[in-house]
Amino acid sequence: MRVVSRGLAAVVVVLVCACSGGGSTSFAPGDKAPEVKGTDAKGKEALLSQYQGKVTLVNFWATWCAPCVAELPLLQTINDTLKDKGFQVVGIAVDDTPEAVEKMKATYGLTYPMIIDSDSQSKRLYGVQGLPESFVLDAQHRVMDVDDPDNKSGRVARIIGPRNWNSAWVSKILADASSSGGAAPAPAADTTAAK
Repeated sequence: MRVVSRGLAAVVVVLVCACSGGGSTSFAPGDKAPEVKGTDAKGKEALLSQYQGKVTLVNFWATWCAPCVAELPLLQTINDTLKDKGFQVVGIAVDDTPEAVEKMKATYGLTYPMIIDSDSQSKRLYGVQGLPESFVLDAQHRVMDVDDPDNKSGRVARIIGPRNWNSAWVSKILADASSSGGAAPAPAADTTAAK
């Protein structure tokens, strides 16, 4: 019985480590966001820096992640609503193939940019802890800390877990970025939020 318990405990530890993104980031609010390199669903090179100049919601997700898939239509709606106001959603599909991402884009009518990071390098760079996970970058692509209505402890730099991405909340984020001249607001004491 002890051998089975130890074996089960070892399996749990391996699964937890495999699903986590590898710890915290090495950057803080106000720091330049790491570059994300990958391909689009058509196989062309895609870079996150292509969207510098706009406040950017970077959403790490995967086609096999049910909570990720559930928020895709909401992300499309806020992108459509706010794209003419200097806002851009960019999806970072990790552990996925271009075919799987293209199928998901077609199924949900997604038109916002997707960067496919098949080897999950960006997930490691950003220290992604779970999927979905999002970061907001100002127009100079510095990491912002933002109010997260699902996190009672205040402002956060990373948004872990699915959210109700409504345009009122995101409009406030956009206003915060604009009022600070695109600069990230002052760092918060606690810059992580688990959901």
